[in-house]
Amino acid sequence: MLARVTRLAVLRFWKTPISDVTPSAVVLSESTDRRAGSNAEEPSPSSKSVEQIASPSDAKSEATTPSYLGYLSGVVTSLWKSEQPTEDEEVQKKRVSRVVMKHFSRSEVTNRAQSLVNKLIMAQSSDSIRLRAQELCKHFVEYPATRVIAVQNKRFMKTLLSFLHNTSDEEVKGDIRQCLSVMGYVDFPKGAGVRILSIDGGGTRGMMGLEILQALEDALHGPKLAEMFDHIVGVSTGAIIAVLLGAKELSIERCKEIYVEISRELFNQGRISGVSGLLLSHSYYNTKKWRKILKKRIGEEETMLDSCRRKGAPKLSVVSCIVNAPMLQPYIFRNYVHPPGRESHFKGGCEHMLWQALQASAAAPGYFEEVALGSILHQDGGVLANNPTALALHEARMLWPNERIQCVVSVGNGHHVNELETTNVKLSTRIQEKITRIVDSATDTELVHLCMHDLLPANTYFRLNPYMSFPYTLDEIDPKKLAQMENDARLYVRRNRAKIEAAAEALLLQPSITQTISRRLRELAQRSGLYVPSF
Repeated sequence: MLARVTRLAVLRFWKTPISDVTPSAVVLSESTDRRAGSNAEEPSPSSKSVEQIASPSDAKSEATTPSYLGYLSGVVTSLWKSEQPTEDEEVQKKRVSRVVMKHFSRSEVTNRAQSLVNKLIMAQSSDSIRLRAQELCKHFVEYPATRVIAVQNKRFMKTLLSFLHNTSDEEVKGDIRQCLSVMGYVDFPKGAGVRILSIDGGGTRGMMGLEILQALEDALHGPKLAEMFDHIVGVSTGAIIAVLLGAKELSIERCKEIYVEISRELFNQGRISGVSGLLLSHSYYNTKKWRKILKKRIGEEETMLDSCRRKGAPKLSVVSCIVNAPMLQPYIFRNYVHPPGRESHFKGGCEHMLWQALQASAAAPGYFEEVALGSILHQDGGVLANNPTALALHEARMLWPNERIQCVVSVGNGHHVNELETTNVKLSTRIQEKITRIVDSATDTELVHLCMHDLLPANTYFRLNPYMSFPYTLDEIDPKKLAQMENDARLYVRRNRAKIEAAAEALLLQPSITQTISRRLRELAQRSGLYVPSF
């Protein structure tokens, strides 16, 4: 049979003029007709047979006549590549095609910034002000060095602050606050000094931290907890709490409900699918599902910078860990930018989405996949700084260098009682125990606490970290154990009521008369254009 097929192909080949035969023309139409079935369409030019090219009148009959040369057609096609690219090749080229970015010279970027500044000064209508402010904000995020042009322009700062205090349009105010935040403008602290809230990581043990925060809010007797802080910092599960409280303005009770809902939806997974995911993508849980949950709960289009649009919004920091650098280092997602000439020691940015920041900060190794944002690969911030209090203090010093630290509240999500005595004598430990000790050391939160306790005054620093009666896992969803978490936290609250009351008292401390007068004078100077980025 194969010999007969080959002879037929050779006879047809020699009956066709040599000039009409091309590698792209030896693709027979019958193979296309077989795939199309009864709904056969006109074959493409790159798949016409020799007879179709030589005689268009015969093509119609050939298209409906079955052929025995389908197999040979496939062989020839694989040997002779068509000169015209196929649809799949075109799609592949579009996927791998590199986007060529146009590079602007320094003078072009500077002139662009100066032009945007002048346009915003001359803007009159609300729509024009919003448009110019958004353009300028985008330019400053892309080219931070050009912010100096705006900061040194006294008329520009006077105009922006005038827009902020004189307009009644909340959308305009939001855009102006974003622009000021990108420029490095920082409001005065709301209290006698800077008030900082730091929240540890810990997975579903965040329920314990929420119980502590609820007790602290109750001790305030009225004000919302997020309103009492100038700077809120969180890592991993603490980052989620920080965003829910500081950016989304949710009550603590609502945060608890969301925590339970997310935990049950995300961690309710079979062991087989978990192990297979761990082997294939180093992720026990479904990262795509986690991303979908974050977009649904947090919002798909809201950026970190959007959280500074409302009046009195706290500075917000979400901590992750960079893993594709020579050494592990923290990365801070911010809703602010440090003033020109006063840079943080840690990399960071304000242009990412809120849900992206949370996904990066909570990408625990083995639980979820690493998160690639641009050229940086992120992992759970708890790998490097599970207690972000020291980072929070550094960021606050960069924002308010001349203001004293009024209160630092560091909330943990549970820890064990340290046993100093050894249980038995061992000459060596198993490899599993060694790995466990290394992981525990990397995610330890108490060493940072001891340093902060020694460096900060007793009436300034408050560490609230409940004891655990059971070694709860990061993905714990057992209702009985979740209830036990709450009981452990409530027991800690009852035993440390005096400390919580002292923390609330420190938060409620108001600025002195001298501070109030000094801040008022500096605010008037700023409105007149005498802005200096330091407090």
